[in-house]
Amino acid sequence: MLLTSLETAQRLEAADIVHIHRQIEACSEIFPNHKSLNIPVGDGLASITLPSFGRKLNRITGYGMAGPVSSEDLAIAEDLFEKNGVVEMGISLCPLADLSALRVLASRGYVVDSFINSYARHLTDEDLKEVEVEGVEIIRVSQERAADFPKWSVKGYKDGGRLELLLDTLARAAVLREDTSIYFALVDGEVAASAGMALIDTSKGGVAHLYIDSTLPEYRGRGIQVALLKKRLADARKAGLNLASVEARPGNGSCRNIERAGFSLAYTKTWFGKSWK
Repeated sequence: MLLTSLETAQRLEAADIVHIHRQIEACSEIFPNHKSLNIPVGDGLASITLPSFGRKLNRITGYGMAGPVSSEDLAIAEDLFEKNGVVEMGISLCPLADLSALRVLASRGYVVDSFINSYARHLTDEDLKEVEVEGVEIIRVSQERAADFPKWSVKGYKDGGRLELLLDTLARAAVLREDTSIYFALVDGEVAASAGMALIDTSKGGVAHLYIDSTLPEYRGRGIQVALLKKRLADARKAGLNLASVEARPGNGSCRNIERAGFSLAYTKTWFGKSWK
């Protein structure tokens, strides 16, 4: 069972900062004519890119995780969002953040928008055992074949209602990142599901971050996502890591798969939103 100490939370949030930082760096490559930037704020990170991507890629991460924060720092960050045309931004706040963060957010008119579960799993040699699903082959794909990942990722996510350009960008960013491996689940040689895993080093320790999982609608309910999770955990352990993370919205079907794969809920982060519309 995972017991979430402040140290563990800081490690997970540090990995989340690196994760979004690298996504924004990839956006700079994908959209060279648009300014995408990362700016430190409140010991966290303000990330800014295409306004149409909303808070998914226009947000502040890790806010207040290293101690007290000030409204002055946040005001500077807000000004940058507004100057870059972002009318809706978000802050994902860890419940172990310094209490000053809540006071600052309240004073500047932020409201609770939603929640996100942050799961973690301590890795041991037991995680080297992969799960086999009859008729399903899980592979880590070559760099050449990874070029097909955006197509399959978008197909798996498209019925969720998100902007297709955002889905494509998230997948292309994963392919561009040197820290990320891409996985396919094959049924009769055809791609049924796909996913990514980033091996992230932080000053608090390494984290294997599992993300961008999607399954084509006709293949759901077969245990494929659990097999994909287990395959990545095995590879993370082989790489010498002892902590893995993954996020999902409360009540989402992904939560069940994550818990079946042995993850524990580390904490639930609150999404705070603010709009300049």
